[in-house]
Amino acid sequence: MCTINLGVVGIMTPWNVPVNMIFSPLADVLGAGNRAMIKPSEYTPHTADIMHKLFAQYFEESEISVVTGGPEVGAAFSALPLDHLIFTGATSIGRLVMRAAAENMVPVTLELGGKSPVIVGEDCDIHQAAERIITGKSMNGGQLCVSPDYCFVPQSRLEAFINRCKAVIAEQYPTVQGNPDFVACINERHFDRVKGYITEATKQGARVIPLCPPGEEFSSKKEHKIALHLVVNPDDALACMQDEIFGALLNIKSYDKLQDVIDFINARERPLALYYFGRDKAEQDKVINETHSGGVAVNAIALHVACDDLPFGGSGHSGMGNYRGRDGFRTFSHARGVYREGFVDMAKLAGTLPPYGQKVANMLESQIKK
Repeated sequence: MCTINLGVVGIMTPWNVPVNMIFSPLADVLGAGNRAMIKPSEYTPHTADIMHKLFAQYFEESEISVVTGGPEVGAAFSALPLDHLIFTGATSIGRLVMRAAAENMVPVTLELGGKSPVIVGEDCDIHQAAERIITGKSMNGGQLCVSPDYCFVPQSRLEAFINRCKAVIAEQYPTVQGNPDFVACINERHFDRVKGYITEATKQGARVIPLCPPGEEFSSKKEHKIALHLVVNPDDALACMQDEIFGALLNIKSYDKLQDVIDFINARERPLALYYFGRDKAEQDKVINETHSGGVAVNAIALHVACDDLPFGGSGHSGMGNYRGRDGFRTFSHARGVYREGFVDMAKLAGTLPPYGQKVANMLESQIKK
């Protein structure tokens, strides 16, 4: 066997982590001996422009090239006869990318996201769990593919969890509006989308808790900043429980039996990440072994993504394929089987050449179980 490179790998990156999502797969692509074409998101034009300038400065165009532009450029990029294509972004766009790549039989790696659940165990340190969950959810204003989307909390510990969430936000973000530490929605469209989830939940009678000083729930549309909101026990028909949030909203669902939680998660599309908080090893194993997700973190949020020696990728609607470290090398290379005939003619030795005689009949007879 020998391992060879694939050739030219296309990298299509999202707007929410515009630098890392270029360099993380690029390290694997180059490490496997390939060349790369990169299409950054049009929603981060300044970052795309500086990437275009710097790559042109330090690499030959035949090694790494950066292509900028809007959706029409992205559509053309995904239709190129590349040797492999990796796309990170929304599931809806991932379908289009996969369809376009299929025309040229281009293999794809898709990292798409989904509604990532959190399970808070009965025996966990509720203060620590709430702190880590809120810290992770607040990161980038909730605009991460592995951001917690809905969180299961034991009914008996619900209020303690909510109170700790309030305290954590007060410590980390004493103010929200005008605070550069708390990230705004990427644009007005996403501002309206996330605000719409909160408005609908409020009108439908859900318990909605803004984690901010009074009057700082929403900025103007121009600034498009939304404080983190908790929606407690929302109806499953609400949009916030149907769509991937990708914003500053966390659904909280109370529970009594862990099996009900596992059944709820398994009845839905497979998420990119799943989180468990608790000290019960048997319960940890039960959650990991009886659910599906792209990756898992125990007593942490998103830190599995920071481990470059762990495979990173989705499952089902949250994506396909892995990259990072050894898995990245395997994804962006081809393990080619090579057979070299020795001094013995194996076909003749096995007696499998025609005309077939009694030797072959006896061999076949010995392989058939009656």
